[in-house]
Amino acid sequence: MLSKEKVSSSISSSSIVNRTLGNNPMCTCGSPASLRTSNTRRNPGRAFFGCSNYNMKGLPHCNFFKWADSDQEREQELVKIEIELLRKKDELQKTQEEFQKTREELRKLDEEVRKTMEAIRHWMEEVCKREGEIVKMELEFSINAHIFVYIGQF
Repeated sequence: MLSKEKVSSSISSSSIVNRTLGNNPMCTCGSPASLRTSNTRRNPGRAFFGCSNYNMKGLPHCNFFKWADSDQEREQELVKIEIELLRKKDELQKTQEEFQKTREELRKLDEEVRKTMEAIRHWMEEVCKREGEIVKMELEFSINAHIFVYIGQF
């Protein structure tokens, strides 16, 4: 059978273009139902059948409504989405665990650097102290050498 398209005014729950096909279900008013697309937040882009006589002008129509996709198809789609969400959740969990592990390693390295810097500071103080002692000893040696030379002149 040939398909015919109808254009109706836009409403918040369905798209502008309605299609009436030969294999569409029949409305309770006896007309073939139109295939429409939901624009609601809850079911965006989901196809449904509605009364082909429905309009915004208040003319008579029935309240026929049926989702175009079967509940089983919708359920399978939801299961796929749920599986993907669980996979992403596991992936996020692993990423968080890796982040925590890296953070702990960084904390340990930071502590190691702090201890190394403290040891370097300690050894620098020790070197300065020893250099001071060496300078003092060299000075004493120089003084003693001068005294010895001076005494040796008499």
